[in-house]
Amino acid sequence: MIKMMVAALASASLVACGGGGGSSNSQPTAKALTISMYGKPFVSGSPAPVARAQFSLISNAEAAAPATSSPDTQATVQALKDALASRGVTANITAQVMDGTTLHQIVMGENNGLPPTPDQFKLDPSEWMIVNFQLDDMVTPASDATQQAAMAQFTQDLIVFSQRAAVAGKAVFVVVPVFTCDTENSAAGGLWAATNKAFINGAPLRFVGQTGISFGFSALGTVNPSPDVVHMGADCRTPDAYVQNLRVQSIADTIAQGYKEAASGK
Repeated sequence: MIKMMVAALASASLVACGGGGGSSNSQPTAKALTISMYGKPFVSGSPAPVARAQFSLISNAEAAAPATSSPDTQATVQALKDALASRGVTANITAQVMDGTTLHQIVMGENNGLPPTPDQFKLDPSEWMIVNFQLDDMVTPASDATQQAAMAQFTQDLIVFSQRAAVAGKAVFVVVPVFTCDTENSAAGGLWAATNKAFINGAPLRFVGQTGISFGFSALGTVNPSPDVVHMGADCRTPDAYVQNLRVQSIADTIAQGYKEAASGK
């Protein structure tokens, strides 16, 4: 799976780096990598029990709205830039965040929510997007009927959203949710299930940001003691600075590896 992700990254990188031609001695970091970020900031010092999706319409390459300069957004951008710089990659990162705007509203705002036709797809993405999508309700367990309906809608909307991104020439890299320990059927688990289902059903997505954080539960539904529990806050849903850093470093590892491999012609 990792090899497949790297190969996909490398393919997307060819255009971001100006193509695969040129001398084999070309420097991987000669040209800055351009990244647009969408969704909920993943570096934060404050909990957000119910996180509404935050996105910007990207149906056209020039359609991105101005970034919201919240402290969490700024911290997320800077953390990723620093992590990439430490790996020898200079990145120009623009955050496109629209508070209170749900994915479904964005998808329905154009062409009544219909996906683009196959003939509209571009072969090579020219820009990278890193997205951290959320369900509207990140508290209610995934076993709840209302939440399951929301997950199904999210899956469909994500398929359309990512296909529109592909038409706009943008590769979509989805940040894998951090699993929480509030319940075995958590909203975070439901988010991952909905995102993965979108991928299986044709959404052109690539996954980044795996942390290795996981939890076991007893037959009574209580979380088993583990070192990871202490990193999830009093509500067992809020990743601390340690987990946030794991996420940033994991994203940077994957992005930098794919970028450098493409730039060196491997």
